[in-house]
Amino acid sequence: MPDIRKYKSVAVPVPTWEKLLRLAAKNQRSPAQQIAFLVNIANQSPSDSDLRRSYATGGANDAGLRESEWTTAS
Repeated sequence: MPDIRKYKSVAVPVPTWEKLLRLAAKNQRSPAQQIAFLVNIANQSPSDSDLRRSYATGGANDAGLRESEWTTAS
């Protein structure tokens, strides 16, 4: 049994789990490693509210985006 002080379970819909498995396999990671990777990336990115505020004022660069990302961020 895993140490509950070190690991937690998360319930996700089956379609999301299947996408996670495909992503993990494509990147040669376990599902847990893939989740950790995605969380770390999201943690380094601007928040949704920061992006909305920035785009509302016309300043994509204010949200911490590089110019090459202005058209790809959603």
